[in-house]
Order: sequence, then C-alpha cells, then structure tokens
Amino acid sequence: MTQKEIAVNRELFMSVAREHIQREGLENLLVYLDTKTDFFTAPSSASFHLNEAGGLCRHSLNVWSVLAELKERVLVPAIDLELSPFTAAPSDESVAIAALFHDVCKTKLYHQTEKWRKDANGRWQSYPGWEVKDDFPFGHGEKSCIILSSFLRLKQDELLAIRWHMGMFEMTEQGSSTRFAFRAAMEKSPLVSLLHTADMLASNCLEKTTTY
Repeated sequence: MTQKEIAVNRELFMSVAREHIQREGLENLLVYLDTKTDFFTAPSSASFHLNEAGGLCRHSLNVWSVLAELKERVLVPAIDLELSPFTAAPSDESVAIAALFHDVCKTKLYHQTEKWRKDANGRWQSYPGWEVKDDFPFGHGEKSCIILSSFLRLKQDELLAIRWHMGMFEMTEQGSSTRFAFRAAMEKSPLVSLLHTADMLASNCLEKTTTY
C-alpha cells in the first residue's frame, strides 16, 4: 500500500467515524490512535489478510462497509418480516463503533523484521516481514474493549460484539463454557453475529495476503 493510499484511508476512517459516531470521547480516541499508536500504518496481520503497511485501517473500513450492508440487506428485512428472533437492529453508531474499532488491540503489535528463507536453489535469502511483540497480552477482543473503554462509554451490545468478534477461531482449547458464552452473546444481540460475519467476509473475501 502506497503512502498516498494510507493517507486516503486515514482521512476516510476519520470521516466515517465522525459522521456516524456522536459518542463523548470520540475525538480523544481518534487523537490517541493517530498520535500515540501505529493504527493507520500497521498491517492487519503478520502473515495473512492485508499483511502490509496500512492494512489495519483498511481492514477496519472494510468491516464497517460489510457490516452496514449486512444490517440493511439481511437483518432489517428479517426484522420487518418478523422472521428474526430480534425486534430491533443496532444503531448506525453502534455499527460504526464495533466495526471501526474492533481491532484496536492490534496497535503497537506488529513490528517490521528481517526474515529468511531458501530460494529455488537452496540458498538463503532475506525478505521483509512482521513479528508480533505484545506489551499487553490481554487477549484479542478483550484487549480492544479495555482500550476503547478508556475513551468511550460502550454499550453492552458493543462490548459483546467486540469481545467475541473472533468467534470460534479462538476457542478451540478454551472449553465448553467459553463456547456457551459465545452462543449466549449471539442470542443477546444481533451485533455479535453481524460483526463476526463481517470480519470473516472482509478478511477472507476482500483482502489479499502479500507474499514477500
């Protein structure tokens, strides 16, 4: 991603956040992300989707776009036709908060490094990559909730959605009680399923992995 693309994504992110979120503390959160973290220049992952500079911001925008579409095209019609177990859709503000900030846990997490591999002739060659150094290993969704709660007063459905946005991908070894909790969270708010689904669609259908 070029520096121009990174700058455009930053401006778009700021614009979307300010348009859809009126929550007290938003400006302080945006200033923090912009001046105290690498949110707008960090990759979205070390080895998978959008593993390039600027990937985290672009991914967050992608998730917001997909989530908003799912809400309007899937959830709202189902509620209107009384097919959904839910009677109300999450607000545009909650959609924006959950989508744009679900991965703030990834700030200051990925660091550029030199990696090595063998070429087609068996000779070692270096290539640029990313390594993970977590100064605050507090989980994934949990960490995002903690960071955001320092700036915004989050609603229960926003907390649940951000906490559980990884879904079953982080539960393999955590036991049945965690799976039951995830299921219970999905039953409490449609935002939980919407964010998880939007995250998976964005990561796997809209975002490439760069091979260095």
